Amino acid sequence: MAGALRDADLGAPVRACPGWTVADLVAHLTGVHRWVIKALDDAGPPPYDEEPQADPVGDYERHATAMVDRLRALAPDAPAWTFDRHDQTAGFWRRRQLHEVSIHRWDVAPYRLSDDVAEDGVDEVLDFFLPRQIGMGRTTVPEGTLRLISPGRAWAFGDGRPVQTAQGTASDLALGLWRRVDLDLGAWGEATLTP
Repeated sequence: MAGALRDADLGAPVRACPGWTVADLVAHLTGVHRWVIKALDDAGPPPYDEEPQADPVGDYERHATAMVDRLRALAPDAPAWTFDRHDQTAGFWRRRQLHEVSIHRWDVAPYRLSDDVAEDGVDEVLDFFLPRQIGMGRTTVPEGTLRLISPGRAWAFGDGRPVQTAQGTASDLALGLWRRVDLDLGAWGEATLTP
């Protein structure tokens, strides 16, 4: 991500985040990384801020490095505050930050996600974010089942018919769920599957 940011025009718009420039995206990611560093102290929900910095890319690199160092120093099952009441461990943040950075890295300079990262990204959306969106009343989904099929994996969410099927590479499926690439989800495309 840092390399992509060094090569980017900070004033360029971010297509998937209307109203944001790359500089806004940098401030967001830096704020998220600062927030995660504090969350790893396991002292309850930390405050969140996105204060712009004079050296946004350098500030991003410093906080990203500090977060990665902290995550490496902690066992995956080390206690940490998270916004998943079922998983209060540092491992949650390892996974969440991998996907946070992977998707926003695409926003800066589109690329194909590796199959293992993309497949886990689809898992995260279907196992965590979509149920959370529904549980918090942020979205409703159509009746039936959403099936996603990539060359290496298949997923299903829901129970019953009709069945809406979308096919593509794991990268296309993960990016499509986050509305980064076009993915024909039929009526499911009207739902807010991710925050």
